[in-house]
Amino acid sequence: MARRAAAGAVLALAALQLTTAGAPAGPAAVPSVPACALGRLPSHLADVVPRALAGAQRRYVATLTGASPAERRQAGTVFSAAAAAYVYGMPRVLLARTIERYPRNALVGRGVLATPELRTVVAPNHDTLYFVTRLDLRDGPVVLDAPATGGRYSVVQLLDIDTNAFAYVGSGTDRDRAETVVIAPPGWSGPAPEGARVIASPSTLAWLLGRTLVDGEADVDAAATLMRGYALTPLDAWASGARQALQVVTGTPDGPPQVPRGRAFVDALTQLLEQSPPPAHDACAVRAFARAGVGTAPPPGDLAAAVDAGIRAGDRLVDRIVAVEGAHAGERNNGWWLTTGDTAAFGRDYARRALVARIGLGANLPAEALYPVADGDSRGRPLDGRHRYEVRFAPGTLPPVRSFWSLTMYDEDLALVANPLGRYALGDRTPGLRPAPDGSLTIRISHAPPADGDQANWLPAPSGPFRLYLRLYEPHAAALDGRWTPPPIRRMR
Repeated sequence: MARRAAAGAVLALAALQLTTAGAPAGPAAVPSVPACALGRLPSHLADVVPRALAGAQRRYVATLTGASPAERRQAGTVFSAAAAAYVYGMPRVLLARTIERYPRNALVGRGVLATPELRTVVAPNHDTLYFVTRLDLRDGPVVLDAPATGGRYSVVQLLDIDTNAFAYVGSGTDRDRAETVVIAPPGWSGPAPEGARVIASPSTLAWLLGRTLVDGEADVDAAATLMRGYALTPLDAWASGARQALQVVTGTPDGPPQVPRGRAFVDALTQLLEQSPPPAHDACAVRAFARAGVGTAPPPGDLAAAVDAGIRAGDRLVDRIVAVEGAHAGERNNGWWLTTGDTAAFGRDYARRALVARIGLGANLPAEALYPVADGDSRGRPLDGRHRYEVRFAPGTLPPVRSFWSLTMYDEDLALVANPLGRYALGDRTPGLRPAPDGSLTIRISHAPPADGDQANWLPAPSGPFRLYLRLYEPHAAALDGRWTPPPIRRMR
């Protein structure tokens, strides 16, 4: 996905508010694919998605001049099946393409914080060091040894092939003690080491993603030392005494992963469905995708174009889902889009799963992290560094978290913003951050330094458009249920 599209779409993740009910689409909105192929659509997409797909199918069929009515119907069916397969399968393929760049069943951690030079991901986190691996459980379980962290936030998130966060290690009070965890493939029932916790992965291929909090550049080495305390070892080797410790590196993969198109996408999805079979509730949808060659022989040569066109239409349909969600999702609060829905447990909500994969692959469950995002001030005017802004947390209204919070500045491409202070975020760990005598905290935002020379609470902005990203890790109930919301972003001039 293009960086520009990602920058606009990321706001929808922060605003995600999807219901589980769905109103039936009208007759004119029905494409040539079973309703199950589109999953359980939220109410505000229940008519939009079928209509968008039906319209795309109609436009495609209209281009088939010289084809018979039967040929046009068949091509339309293949087209819609391919488009629906893309919405369903894109998260699987993207996650697989993301993690294939990492070692198999061996932890690797990045020992430096993100800087403006990091352009391989959008909206990089400047609060934590990351460690990852590609979990491949076809040969059996692996054992994760997680150290006690001395209170430091250091959490391992486990995501299955369908991008659901199915478990955490080190979350909450778990970080106060060392833990041994067996990560097992589906259906495994072998004996586990005494005292070990067993986590059953829903899929044989999964992503382990760890985050370790850093209190500024001076703390990076200490955080990296903690990361080296993690180990991931095949169960058989672990039982014989081996331990495979995390390796710390400073590089990153070159460029973002790419989702293939056309028949290459169908082949990639087929392979992943064979390697990690889908849950039973997806059976109807997967059968429908066979019309486009998913899990079966490719359609005849004269229908190959319908598959290619359908995959392209599926990609545009995901964009449409993102756009509608951005317009619909949640209530605007003081210039912020607030996360109020689930972002890492999807069930049959294929549309939401595709949306999150497109704009924030690897998102946490809300109980682990919330991500209010703003691209406009309290009056809805676009944020721009030519103006000066203030964000004032009244006494007693700082973000309610158990772990940490931060406010990060990004440019319009969602990259960190170079500035003379080398300051990319402000938060509860920022040295020298000054609250007022009454306990309130005002963050000043602008491209030019504050006119009075006081830079303690200044968050430098680019000279043009920018976005603010507020992170709340382990938020308290008040943030989860809406009793707390971020303060307004006030334009001062």
